[in-house]
Amino acid sequence: MTRPQGQQVAENPLTSSRAVRLALTKASNDTVGLMLTVQGVADEVTGLDDMLGSLGDDLMLVGLERAGDLTGLIALDMDMRAAVLEMETMGAVLAQPAEPRAPTRTDKMLCDPLLAAFLAEFPAAVVGTPLEGWMNGILPGDKVESGRSAGLILADCDYRVVRMTVDLGVAERQGMLVMALPLQQDPSPPQAEPPVAVDWGSTFQETVAEAPACLEALLHRFPVSLATAQSLQVGSILPLPGCTVSSVRLLSPGGQEVGQAKLGQVGGYRAVRLQAAPAPELADLRGASATVLPLPDTMEIEVVDKASDLADAASAPQFKAASAQDRDAAAGDMPDMAGISQDHDPP
Repeated sequence: MTRPQGQQVAENPLTSSRAVRLALTKASNDTVGLMLTVQGVADEVTGLDDMLGSLGDDLMLVGLERAGDLTGLIALDMDMRAAVLEMETMGAVLAQPAEPRAPTRTDKMLCDPLLAAFLAEFPAAVVGTPLEGWMNGILPGDKVESGRSAGLILADCDYRVVRMTVDLGVAERQGMLVMALPLQQDPSPPQAEPPVAVDWGSTFQETVAEAPACLEALLHRFPVSLATAQSLQVGSILPLPGCTVSSVRLLSPGGQEVGQAKLGQVGGYRAVRLQAAPAPELADLRGASATVLPLPDTMEIEVVDKASDLADAASAPQFKAASAQDRDAAAGDMPDMAGISQDHDPP
């Protein structure tokens, strides 16, 4: 039979109720061969005290553990326990209802295969439903004596309680299974931290201050001949004339002198102590021999002995006195200076 062209297949989304039904039905059939039908699934969220108060005294309480810690409870009523016991001992469920009695450790041991299979099927069955992740990592633990003792161990928080009513398939016998685990919290998205105000000036200074600085401590530097260098050996002594423990100079990687230091030791290791540069030394000139400057060369001067020679020299043209007219003509080229009295020619 073919589907008409263009007809769409109706989607049947998997709900959490249907997923729980499938998980319990498969687990009971695979472990003890019990063909049951889940008639109803109830889901509620309640506190610890209300959850423990809703568990009747006839229920067998089994701890649910996650990572070795008691996290929740799973409970089976008398008819559910009896149906499992009857299937494992007689291979069929009896028509008459089970007689009320207190649960025992034997009941818990006989129900362990069903509980383990159901808890193993549950996480994969509820993928894509609101119950996804709720039962991950859960394993059946020991039998819990009462709800009061469970309340002393379980965490005081909100619990999701899932109740399943099942039809045991014989007459009108019905059973009940209850699961209670802490409510799964949705991880809140990480909040973005507000930007921190950065003082760029201080940050830059701190970053520069933390930068590595390489300094070379130089005690003395002097040239030696090739013959001296070739003759050096272990134990050789090199004289350092004029060198003291305070002669250490600190050099930058480029060879520039950046400071002075004194050679010493700390804890058995060589060390240098930074110190201020010494004041410049001035030489004492007292008692020093004065510098003798050379005398100037002797000048040759012609001596005139005779008075007649003086008279002849005075009558020469180059020594002739200027007349008043010559002085007036020469003065005509100079600017007048106001406010200054003019002297007359001497008689």
